[in-house]
Amino acid sequence: MSKAYKCPVCLNEVDAAATVCSNAACRAELMFCSHCRDISTYVLAEERKGRTARNTYRCDRCQRLGVKCYTWLSGGYCNGLARAGGSFDRPLCSGCGRDRRSGTASRPIPAREETQR
Repeated sequence: MSKAYKCPVCLNEVDAAATVCSNAACRAELMFCSHCRDISTYVLAEERKGRTARNTYRCDRCQRLGVKCYTWLSGGYCNGLARAGGSFDRPLCSGCGRDRRSGTASRPIPAREETQR
């Protein structure tokens, strides 16, 4: 049985992958925090300049820093914040990283070998 997640603003039940609350009166921006492992709202903590730099956000629930997951930034079905800090930021959130390790995430298709005639 999976955990029932709730919007921290209106306490409406939301999907774990929701990026916006489904309540028409609320519509709060949501994300899944890799630190507290819960759905939360977030605020911009530091805007970073540069092609490869990702903005840093602060989770409103646990107050820890994170960056948007590469899957989320590339338009994939993800709402996770990857852990930030140290000498580098993590590329994937805890959900996408777990999928990558288990082999359920998308994998590159190997090049087809040429057959001899």
